[in-house]
Amino acid sequence: MVPQARTTGSGLADDSCPVSDDIIGRLYRASERNVLEIVDQLSPPERGNLALFCYSRSHLREIGLKISATCDLPTLVDAAGQLGNVLFAQSRNRSSAEEEPSPSGRRKISLASLAS
Repeated sequence: MVPQARTTGSGLADDSCPVSDDIIGRLYRASERNVLEIVDQLSPPERGNLALFCYSRSHLREIGLKISATCDLPTLVDAAGQLGNVLFAQSRNRSSAEEEPSPSGRRKISLASLAS
């Protein structure tokens, strides 16, 4: 049986933040590289809980996915139950789907082809 995270009626983490307000503020203002440096100081369970906390708030969702990318699947499942599987998959798909910008600085655009 998989341990479940503390949840509210919505199925998301409760309102208690797993880290100090100072760390949340630093994460909110940090670049992606700095986010990784900040969470590197946390234990795996703290990172899993923080990933869930951030992911469950729309203004911190991208940070939650960045933090999720630093966690293994069992850690995310311990923190978030079945949602841990989603966090794990989305954080891995997100990083592999990001493209390098073209030399002109513009992103490539792909159009769907029509079936004949």
